[in-house]
Amino acid sequence: MAKLKTVIKHEYLTIVKQPSFWIVMIAIPVLIAAIFGLSYFGNKSSEERINELAKDLKNISIIDKSGLISPDIVQASGLTLSPSDQVDELREDVRMGEKEGLIVYPDNLAEKRKFDIFLSSDDLTKMNTVGSLGSSILNTSVFLPLGSADIIALAQNGAESTVTTYRDGQETAGFNEYIVPGLFVIVFYIVFVFSVGYMLTSVSEEKENRSMEMVLTYVEPRNLIIGKLLAVILVTLTQVLFFAVLAGVAYLIALSLGNSLSLPFGIDLQKIVFDPETVFFSIGFLVVGFLMFAGFMTATAAIAPSTKEANSFSSVFFLGAFVPFYMIFMILTDPENPITKFITFFPLTSPVVNLLRNTVGNIGTLEAALSLAVMTLFMVLSIWIAVRAFSRGALEFSSSLKLSALFKK
Repeated sequence: MAKLKTVIKHEYLTIVKQPSFWIVMIAIPVLIAAIFGLSYFGNKSSEERINELAKDLKNISIIDKSGLISPDIVQASGLTLSPSDQVDELREDVRMGEKEGLIVYPDNLAEKRKFDIFLSSDDLTKMNTVGSLGSSILNTSVFLPLGSADIIALAQNGAESTVTTYRDGQETAGFNEYIVPGLFVIVFYIVFVFSVGYMLTSVSEEKENRSMEMVLTYVEPRNLIIGKLLAVILVTLTQVLFFAVLAGVAYLIALSLGNSLSLPFGIDLQKIVFDPETVFFSIGFLVVGFLMFAGFMTATAAIAPSTKEANSFSSVFFLGAFVPFYMIFMILTDPENPITKFITFFPLTSPVVNLLRNTVGNIGTLEAALSLAVMTLFMVLSIWIAVRAFSRGALEFSSSLKLSALFKK
């Protein structure tokens, strides 16, 4: 037990003391914040420039051959309609730079649903601004017979829907039921991307630089593998706690900046559901899936003679973890599909598929329990293979360990 604790402490501190560990941990939220910040200020700057251009767009001519454009709407825009027979003359003025632009609504507008814009420059912002002006005049003119401004806005922009769902005669929380189990999907990928790879690099690098020979004189292979696994679990908990604290701080800051926090998809933080059964299976799929992949990664590192080859072999496991997102619509909407059933129990895809199905609730209790049992079996098998492969291949530096060697006494 003392040696196991030593291994856990050594592996954990080796990882968390690396500057790269904290650089990556801090860089991700900083990068996300920077992207949002640049996007916000960039859009704000673009809007200001568009507004400035809109104020100067008084030298725009409009010709209507369709009979759909309302003179009142054009006048409200600060412009006037020009006679239809002046198209060529006004177009030449635009070409020569005497006019900023010309909007022509053709007589077949209703049929073709296209109108022409001529500009004196190729400025992208001006192209977008005049295009928006032309579309706005057309839309408002077409909707004008509807009556009030409110009805026109309703026809143009539509309306948001408030969805109330029922299950077994009882009202449910709708999308808010997906929040908690959905977070476990995100946590799984954080764990998978940041932590599972540590098992691969730790074993393969120690094996490649021959430090493994000294390690095995001090501790048994099984204790070493178990210690590394437990250390990576602690690292994972550190990461999850770090991101959870950042998320909490971001939420408090968002609340302090306004009276209410607007969230997409109708998410209401006060209506988030914590279903014990759903949370239980989410934790089970997360932990068992993580340990299963960690076991397979360790076995890969032990079998391969070098870090380069181990990384090549490990691409199979990364592929298995991300493949479900190419079939996500089928997984979420067609649980009875044979392919969905297969990838629910196939070891390389089962963690993500089960987490997704558990999120939307299209997996029953019995199927979830059976799938978790199968995943647990493969988890035990992967760790057993990892220990066997490590004990037989840790000191193999010239060639890959043959699979048949794993089952020899």
